[in-house]
Amino acid sequence: MFSAAGRQTTASTLAPLLDGLLVAAAGWIAYYTRWDKWSLPLDYLSVLILGTGLVLVIFPITGAYRSWRGEMHWRDTGNALPGLFAVATLLMLAGTLTKTTAEFSRLWMGYWFLYALAALFLFRWLSATVSTRLLARPRPAVRVLLVGDGPFARRVAEQARGANDANWQIVGLVVLALDDEQPPVEDMPVVSLEEMEAMISEPSDAVDEVWIAMDNNALDRQKVVIDLLQSSCLTVRYIPDLSMLALLNHIPAEVAGMMVINLNASPLTGPNSLIKTAVDILIASIALLLLAPLFVLIAIAIKQDSPGPVFFRQQRHGWDGKVIQVLKFRTMLPGPAPDADGANQAQRNDPRVTRVGRLLRRTSLDELPQFINVLKGDMSVVGPRPHPLALNKNYVRRIDAYMQRHRVKPGITGWAQIHGLRGETETLEKMQRRIEYDLYYIEHWSLWLDIKIIALTFLGGWTSDNAY
Repeated sequence: MFSAAGRQTTASTLAPLLDGLLVAAAGWIAYYTRWDKWSLPLDYLSVLILGTGLVLVIFPITGAYRSWRGEMHWRDTGNALPGLFAVATLLMLAGTLTKTTAEFSRLWMGYWFLYALAALFLFRWLSATVSTRLLARPRPAVRVLLVGDGPFARRVAEQARGANDANWQIVGLVVLALDDEQPPVEDMPVVSLEEMEAMISEPSDAVDEVWIAMDNNALDRQKVVIDLLQSSCLTVRYIPDLSMLALLNHIPAEVAGMMVINLNASPLTGPNSLIKTAVDILIASIALLLLAPLFVLIAIAIKQDSPGPVFFRQQRHGWDGKVIQVLKFRTMLPGPAPDADGANQAQRNDPRVTRVGRLLRRTSLDELPQFINVLKGDMSVVGPRPHPLALNKNYVRRIDAYMQRHRVKPGITGWAQIHGLRGETETLEKMQRRIEYDLYYIEHWSLWLDIKIIALTFLGGWTSDNAY
């Protein structure tokens, strides 16, 4: 279920791109219909590219993705008609001003408009049909641990149970101040703070989200809960009294008909997540194809330099804190690996590093096998670097919001790495700076930020004084 903010994100990113591709395809098919050729000459191709670019700009402006109520509503073909007419008018105006209208077939333009209209209609009809069927399927229950006491928390629990828009399952109520005068919520176990800590400390099948619903007079007890949740990467939602909304500056949403505040919201949800995943698969596929010869050369060099496997596998925390196995080219001598769990990071002039390994680390070529992790869905091309388990255990209680970096997939490169924050983190201050950059990336994610990070990585992010 998308919130209003999520639906607006769809309208502003994914929908215009799809419409642009549909209009471009319609123009290409129209050319084949008119000339019985698939190969477009340069002048026709230029007009096709111009028309596609105009779709990306004009359609959002003319309301192709909004209804009169201001909500995302792009499946109605009628909403796209003003934009399509505007694009056609601008193309004809451009041809008139440049005196090139006679160089193009009017029949082709007519076919293009009709095919584009048909494509927009069919796509919207198919997407509406598919989404309706998907929404009709039974959805797994979202298991919620509710934190609060007093009548407000009980009202929230009862409203969530009776909601029609989602299958919320309240698995427990964390009561901070027991009140004998308040009756317990039916069929809902009371959970202590100690039990709550055990339930959220490690990713499990017990809890999916934590909701905080406290009366205004319970603000003094909220810090205890927030401090406890710092070590968790579960979704945390705050359900405030309406009188408190002016004091908060987080992202609002609607859940089970109630206003909630997402305390650890990220732009990487809904369609943005789909876009990022598609880009990851595309980049990883191309990279593995192009780098295959280099993989072979590196494997031969590793085997010639020292006995042992080509790849090094290490368990690290990934998305939502789940444990993943990260691949790297082996850069250390074989034998009992003292840093198999990451307890002992590589240091400058580390005697365990081989000659080939030193070159691989210096150039970050040892990280290339992680494109395989990207294809598996464990990692992203850009994101916070995954830390070994022992490293996370060491810092999770020492740095506020440390586990929030696992709200997204870990990356091969990241915002922290292009700012020189890579390699050994032997001091608390170094790790704190890395976490600050990681959280900044999560809060400010955009496709263009990913592109910027990838570009800066190629321009120098692969090498660093801290790469050893």
